[in-house]
Amino acid sequence: MKNLKLTGLKYSTGKYELFKERFVFFPPQIIDILASIYGEGVVSLLVWLGKRAGRDLIQNWETSMKPKTLKDLTNLFISTLSQLGWGKFEVKNVSEQEIVISHKENVAKELENPQKFMCYFIKGMLVGFGEYAIYKPNSRIMVTETQCVIDDPNAKSCEYIIVRS
Repeated sequence: MKNLKLTGLKYSTGKYELFKERFVFFPPQIIDILASIYGEGVVSLLVWLGKRAGRDLIQNWETSMKPKTLKDLTNLFISTLSQLGWGKFEVKNVSEQEIVISHKENVAKELENPQKFMCYFIKGMLVGFGEYAIYKPNSRIMVTETQCVIDDPNAKSCEYIIVRS
């Protein structure tokens, strides 16, 4: 099995393993197809799928890599997201209450019909990450997209804020 650049990720004959657990990456066109079939009804599914993927990714990496701080954990997750083809993610701010993420080169703009459905999946991934990274009992994690290249074609990036309330 070939070792890839990301620690813990290995590839062999069409099979990815993330710390000995099989992981499947799917092309963004699948999200586009789901959106064309189900329209706005697919939003909840995309957020949920993203949430599961984000939680699984960070939980596997955190368990295996054991980062020492929240900032290290966040940087690890964002570095991983940037290498999965969704675009380039950057950490703008990290605290126990709030994490701000910038997302450049959003793959949604590359689709034949750029739509926000990709953003819902990414938002779900960030919710899954936030629930793992900054969740406390009796609190709630919310992710808000404060800027979006699909909503505003003049914007240079999307921006997400992960907040614990």
